[in-house]
Amino acid sequence: MSRLDEQLQTELAQREANGLRRKLRAIPHRVLDLASNDYLGLSQDARVIDAAIEAAKTFGTGARASRLVSGNLPIHLQLESELARFKKTESALLFSSGYAANLAVVSILARANDTIFCDKRNHASLVDACKSAQQNGATVRYFGSIAKLRQLLQSSTRNADARRIIVSDGVFSMDGDVCDLPQLFALCREFDAILILDDAHATGTLGASGRGTIEHFGLKKDEISLVEIGTLSKALGAQGGFVCGSKTLVDFLTNAARPFIYSTALSPMLCGAALEALRVLESEPQRLCRLREVTSQFASGLRALGLQVQLQPSPILSVQLGDAKSAVAFSEKLLELGVWCPAIRPPTVPIGTSRLRVAASSELTDADISRVSGALIGARPFA
Repeated sequence: MSRLDEQLQTELAQREANGLRRKLRAIPHRVLDLASNDYLGLSQDARVIDAAIEAAKTFGTGARASRLVSGNLPIHLQLESELARFKKTESALLFSSGYAANLAVVSILARANDTIFCDKRNHASLVDACKSAQQNGATVRYFGSIAKLRQLLQSSTRNADARRIIVSDGVFSMDGDVCDLPQLFALCREFDAILILDDAHATGTLGASGRGTIEHFGLKKDEISLVEIGTLSKALGAQGGFVCGSKTLVDFLTNAARPFIYSTALSPMLCGAALEALRVLESEPQRLCRLREVTSQFASGLRALGLQVQLQPSPILSVQLGDAKSAVAFSEKLLELGVWCPAIRPPTVPIGTSRLRVAASSELTDADISRVSGALIGARPFA
């Protein structure tokens, strides 16, 4: 064993001792999955699968090159047009992942004299994007409340050309709660700030038609300078990220965003799947209604067991357990009983707040919910 391997083994052993070591595991199909972000079950929908196959037959399995070389296919343009229509913006741009989209937008829009205001609970991809911008000379300030954000905005200094950029998730992925978007809009107007909104977990789940956090609150996008980011890999059941905004914004990203310029274009199979998923989402509003029913049933059942959980507008329920080892033990017992709900531990969440993250799905039946309830009762002593 090399010296490096010995050092790494020591670090892994320490993670094991603290209940923080992670391992890849294949989950059997027979297990009920409460960890998936496939909130509407569209990754398993026969029509979505058929659309992916048809796109592969037409365009091939891969795009073969970046969009600015020879990888720009008609199906990319079609999906971008449909996403812009769905999100009610002028234009949209596809990325290989939501992570790449976040990295591109934040690192490109924030310049050396600009200040970024980043919510402390933002997804790691947004935090990493802010750190990247900081390395390029931008100032990053973190906030944990609207009051703190206002204080930071008031105390920030800027010259005439500098930008203030507020960065926030629409739905916070580990707690399931929704950002105070009306207040963020108000602060953007007051301080002439730009809002970068990652609506990954809200797209397809929030709002009357699933258009996300902005629709949920009934806000108007043209009130502020807004950049909206989303993903195809959650409620839309495919994979990839996208940015929605003005035509000028998309043109600028096409010219300056390295994660876009230097990545092979999104697979046409995934574009075909996402296009069909959008069609199903808009034509079958009952999926959203069912998703909300399941979320409410889960919340009631968890509370009846004495577990700490709060019903949120999103389909994410956070079951607080405290230390990492307790969370792992609860999760392992659930798996033995046929339910997959992995423990969420530091550094994903703060120390002392390890939890189970329960994700609802519109495809869960009443029998499935009863099965989950039985498993929770069986696993409860481990909490």
